[in-house]
Amino acid sequence: MMQSDRSIFERVRAVLGDEILLSAIVYVSHETVRAGTKIQFGDALMDVPWDAWIVFADLEPQANWGHRCVYLILQCEGNEFVQESAQMPPFLKPGGMPFRLLWKGSEVPDWAVASL
Repeated sequence: MMQSDRSIFERVRAVLGDEILLSAIVYVSHETVRAGTKIQFGDALMDVPWDAWIVFADLEPQANWGHRCVYLILQCEGNEFVQESAQMPPFLKPGGMPFRLLWKGSEVPDWAVASL
C-alpha cells in the first residue's frame, strides 16, 4: 500500500473495525471529490461537505446485488467523516465515479473483487 492509501485504510479501519474488515472489500475513489458535490451511488445520495476521499466498503462481497455495504466520505485535511449505510454498490451504471481496490479481507475469495 502507498503511504496515502495506508492512511486512508487506517481511517476506514478506525470506523469499521478489524472484525468487519476480515470479510470485507474496500474501494477508494481514484481522486478526491470537491466540497459541495452531491453524489448518487445506487441507493445513497451524499453531500460532500469538504474535499474528501470517497470510500465504498462491501460488507458482504460474496452476496448478490442488494446487500449490506457502507459509504464513507473522509475529509482530506482533517479527521472528519460521514458514514452512510446502503444496499447497492457504486458499480451498477457506467460513467460513475471510478474506484480502485484499497483492501481485501483475508476471508474474501479473489473472485469477489470487482474488476474496475
